[in-house]
Formats: sequence, structure tokens, C-alpha cells
Amino acid sequence: MTDGTSGARGKMRNWPQALLLVIVIVSLVFAYSQWAAKQRLEVAVGNQYFRSFFDLLGNVDNVRVALSKSLASGSPRLRVGALSDVWREASNAQANLNNLPVTHKVLARTSAFLTQVGDFAFTTARKVANQQVMSEDDWNKLVDMKKQSEDLARGLADMQAQVSTGKVNWVRVAEQAKSEVKPKPGTSATPDVVKDGFTRVDEQVQTFPTLIYDGPFSDHIEQIRPRGITGAEITADQAKEVARRFVPFDASSHSATVEENIKAKGDIDIYRVRLDAPKRSGKPDAVVDVTKKGGHVVLMNVARDLDKKTIDLAESVKRASAFLSKVGMVNMTPTFASEVGDVSIVPFVYTQDGVVIYPDQVKVKVALDNGDILSYDALAYLTSHTMRRLPKPSIDADEARELLSPALTVTEPARLAVIPVETVDTPEAFCWEFRGTSYGEQFFVYINAEKGTEEKVLQLITTSEGSLTM
Repeated sequence: MTDGTSGARGKMRNWPQALLLVIVIVSLVFAYSQWAAKQRLEVAVGNQYFRSFFDLLGNVDNVRVALSKSLASGSPRLRVGALSDVWREASNAQANLNNLPVTHKVLARTSAFLTQVGDFAFTTARKVANQQVMSEDDWNKLVDMKKQSEDLARGLADMQAQVSTGKVNWVRVAEQAKSEVKPKPGTSATPDVVKDGFTRVDEQVQTFPTLIYDGPFSDHIEQIRPRGITGAEITADQAKEVARRFVPFDASSHSATVEENIKAKGDIDIYRVRLDAPKRSGKPDAVVDVTKKGGHVVLMNVARDLDKKTIDLAESVKRASAFLSKVGMVNMTPTFASEVGDVSIVPFVYTQDGVVIYPDQVKVKVALDNGDILSYDALAYLTSHTMRRLPKPSIDADEARELLSPALTVTEPARLAVIPVETVDTPEAFCWEFRGTSYGEQFFVYINAEKGTEEKVLQLITTSEGSLTM
């Protein structure tokens, strides 16, 4: 009896140990299952990143090949096809780049380059399809883009060896990108292989000439006869005075020299005035292009070193607006501001009777260290500006809205706008402008206010350097 009682008591004393053992076993099984599930997830995620990287390599190489074909094609039909391939492959490359677990800060220039190459190819393809002759500038840009795509392809290929040998753990790369913390000494340096590799690629892209797309219709058709250049002929001495008054600083002590027999785009005769600051004055030099007819400033560039950024894009728009008012440019509305390095590019368009006139555009460059005006470009404005006879809309905003895609959600009130179109006989169209979103992306849609037809659709692409449209 005593033995039975003591045995039972022993079992009672041992049951916590047994329960603990069961809990430990269950915990280990659960932990292993969690670990195994995590491993399977990491493999799946890693394979997805791996595929995106190699798809990116293929896309960039296809962009290079298509650009080469567009240059070699003598047939407009084949050239349109090649440029369309550039646009499609650049878009796919952008998508695959965005899928990689690398911070946008590291890939900012590469991303912008791919977007802009696609944008330019798409615009040029439409021009060729509409039987317009490509300009010398168009050809030069295609040549430059081909060289840049070759450099980009080589930079990515240098990373391929590291990725192909399995030295890259994409999940660790993703974790580091999220935390932005450098790996501790002794831990895997795999993430740096990717980050450093893409950093080198992006630094290489930074040597490319920056392509600026300044919102809707910044690249409209150049008219043969500039409509905004009016007035009597001026002399070289008068051009000097125009330049001194126009620059955003006191240039009374600057020496002025004039180059003649120069033409701006659109076959515009200009005086090129160089303003050189006195030595040790601390003032910048400047170059101002002044039209011989009427003394209009086409272009101004101020040369000086830039310090650390202290103002934002919103402030730069205010500074640019104030400068335009000072030089007598009235009724100008800013469209988009883009930040490129230590400067901002602010495009403005003319507004007539509440209608936005996109062809009449002026671009102002602002230093982000102190808000100084660095450049002014009024070529587009002087090329197309005139007081237009604006018709009365045949359809109102509500009627135009009914013509929009049901997939577009309008986010801002409609407004009337004159836009350039890619036809020689009718270079402009009078439209209702709608801004909206569709499946998470932003668009501008233009409905012809006279014909009631959809005239144009532009996608708004947001980058680290601002906004641009396709």
C-alpha cells in the first residue's frame, strides 16, 4: 500500500516535467515549422528579386538595341517601330528596377534616365508617325541616349557576375534597404555588393546630360516664324543695356562684349551679350541672348558656384515668380517644379482670359542655396506667343467630363487650355483639361472643347527630381 501510494505521488511530482517536455517539443516543432516557412518565403522572395534583376538587364539591353535600330532605319515605319520598342522596354526596365529592394535614393538618376528615355522615344515616334521630319537635335539626342544606354548596360553587367554566383542574398538586401543601417562587422556584407554596385551605376548615370521634361507640352512644335518677337531693330549697344537691366543683380560695373551673327533655334537673329564681373568683386558672370528685332531676352545664364541647399521647391517657385514679375512677364502660371542637383527648374505658361496657353512657356532656373535666379529661357514663349482669338467652348466642362474613361477619377476642377498637337495644319487645340487618377497613377486628359473628342492623354510621373509627363 505504501509502495503504491509513493509511486502515485512520484508520478504526480513528475507531471510538470513531462508537461514541460511536451511544451518544449511542441515549441521546437513550431519553431522549426516557422523557420522552414521563413526559409521557403525567403527563397520565393529571393527568386522574385533575382528574376527582376535579370529582366532589368534584358530590358536595358533591348533599349540599347532598339535605339541603334531607330538610328539605322531609313524607313519611317521601321523607325516608329524601333522607337516604340524603346518606350516599351524602358517602361519595363523602370518596373523591374522599382521591384528591386534598393532605396530610391540610390537609384534616383537611373530611374529618371529610363523614364526620360521612354518619354523622348514615345514623343519622337508620334512625330515620325505624323510625317514630321526629325530635327538635328532629335538625332543628336538619340545618339546620346544610345551611348548612355550602352554605359548603363555595362554597369549592370558588372554586377551580374556577383549575382550569378549566388553571393547576393536579396532578402538581406531588402532588410538593409528598409532599415538603412549598415551591417555590423562580421555579418554578411552581401547587401553592400548590391548597394555599392547600384551606387556605382547611378554615379555613372550622373555623368549623363540631364534631360528636363517640364510638365505637359514642354516639347511643342517649333514654329518657323516666331510670333512673339515684335518691334524695331536694336543695335549692339542697346543689347548691352537690355542685358544689364535684365540680369538679377547690379551689372553696372560689368564689362560687356557682344557676339553677332548668331541665331537661336527657330532661326532667330540674336546678340549674345557676355557680362564679365570685375575681379574680386564677388559678383557672377552672365550671358544674355537678346533678339535683334525688338530687343527681347531669349536666354540668360548666370555662372556661379553653388553652396549647400537651404530652400525648398515651393520657395524656389516664389522666387521665380517674383523674377518674372520684375522683368515684366505677366499672367504667367507655374506648372511643375523639378529639383536637379542643387537647382530647381520652374516652367511657367501664359494665361489668357483664364485659359492656360501651354505653348507659351518660360523656364526659370533657381539656385537652392539662396534662391538666386540662375537662368531664364523664353524661346518657346517668343516662338508662339500672340493674343489668340479664343473660341467659345461647344461643350461645357460637365459634358466633357462625360467623355472621360470610367476608370479615371477626376481630382481637380476642369479648366480650359490651349495645347500643342503634332499636326502641321492645326498646331494647337482648344481643350478642357482634367487631372485625375486611374489605378493609382496620375493622368492629364484633354477633351477638345470644340469637337468633343479626346485630344490627348498624358501620364504624370513623379520622381525624386520632381514631376514629368508621358
